[in-house]
Amino acid sequence: LLTGESGTGKELVASAIHQRSGRANGTFVAVNCGAIPSELIEAELFGHMKGSFTGADRDRRGLWEEADGGTVFLDEITETTLSFQVKLLRVLQQGEIRRVGSNQTRKVDVRVIAASNRDVEQEVKAGRFREDLFYRLNAVSIVLPPLRERREDIPPLAQSFAERVFSLSPAVAFAPDALRLLEQYDWPGNIRELENAVVHAAAMCDGTIRVKDL
Repeated sequence: LLTGESGTGKELVASAIHQRSGRANGTFVAVNCGAIPSELIEAELFGHMKGSFTGADRDRRGLWEEADGGTVFLDEITETTLSFQVKLLRVLQQGEIRRVGSNQTRKVDVRVIAASNRDVEQEVKAGRFREDLFYRLNAVSIVLPPLRERREDIPPLAQSFAERVFSLSPAVAFAPDALRLLEQYDWPGNIRELENAVVHAAAMCDGTIRVKDL
């Protein structure tokens, strides 16, 4: 279970865990649970049979089967409904899925990494997230601190983002006062906000990023 504010790099960490594991040759499937309508998420993850609902014109395997032997990353897990959480818990406990509209179960070997930008324990106390699912997911927990709590990471991250813009040219430099400004700012949008700011500044500058470019 990965927790941390939006923009702290949870999907990047999940991908890194996958790439450095024995499942690296398997598929890494990232799912934004908050972006899929609640009535469709079960079919999207577990697949469906032809005729199981309007528009289901053929059998379709879900993302869980796509990730067999690999990793499923469930981002914004706290955005799911309690009814879906019951089904997800069963999949985690049994290691098998059932496509929507099917009576057959299928064994699937998937490692699950879940993430949320909310305090999951608070969501449990508020009755919005199942306690048993929380304990199942929370076997290994990683908290990603916001960028304002690890300001020493800002210069190398900023340099990396700047170099992506000028990958075929001399590396962009930072004026000392511009770098100080980056280090002093609180970055409510975290690494994602820093990246956007630096990419914009690098595209607008004359080879050196100055305060005016930010």
